[in-house]
Amino acid sequence: MFKYGIIIGILLIFGCNNENKIRKRDILKQKEFVSILIDIHKADGIIQFRNLQAKSKATDSVSLYNFVLKKHHISREQFRKTVDYYAVHNEDYLIIYDSVQSYFNKKEKQLQIAADKDREEEIRQEKLKDTTELWNLKKEWNLPEDGKKNPIPFKLVIQKQGTYILKARVRIFQDDRSVNQRMTIIANYFDGTKDVNSNGTMVKDGKFASYDVSVTTNPKKQLKYISGWLFDHSQGTKNKHAQIKNISLKRINNKILIK
Repeated sequence: MFKYGIIIGILLIFGCNNENKIRKRDILKQKEFVSILIDIHKADGIIQFRNLQAKSKATDSVSLYNFVLKKHHISREQFRKTVDYYAVHNEDYLIIYDSVQSYFNKKEKQLQIAADKDREEEIRQEKLKDTTELWNLKKEWNLPEDGKKNPIPFKLVIQKQGTYILKARVRIFQDDRSVNQRMTIIANYFDGTKDVNSNGTMVKDGKFASYDVSVTTNPKKQLKYISGWLFDHSQGTKNKHAQIKNISLKRINNKILIK
């Protein structure tokens, strides 16, 4: 039924005239005909979807089929002759349609693989979520009201290994006079060493933007505490003009990150 259904629909729309013998050299090449049949199948899918969604007028299948022919630079007459030819040469038509079916079988497998990967990623992201909020300072800051050169330092005494992620929505006004403003997070170890990471991509355009920075602790060292600056800067900073909100500091277990 799958192999014959599309040809029946095409015959009904484009008509069939088998009275005159059609020579094979006058019809479309097999590769080209396969490509058109594939696009017609896709058009059928659009028609079925739109008709299910339509509240009043159904989609015009003739218009979509004509669009397919125009896309392939094929006239209705060329296509009609090809359809007429294969209407009476079923064995040749079945060979061609095997190619069409193989194409959609391959596409279906690709879509299923992609869907499975998306679902795996969704599950992974769900596992990565940590509902424990570690940020213990104010959730919103306004500078210079909260300090004209305040880098907003933080320190969290914790010994759990993992990846610590600091996030916030930041708006830096154009008259802000901070130098190399950035978000910094540090993993401090008992041996006196530390791992430091900064995000220096902040833009002074007066618009809120989301920024984040993370640090992954060294499992071979004993973590002493996590520290850093929410709105760090370099020497030469005179005053700041910024708003910071939606601040979050969370930990992700490294074992979850390993696939």
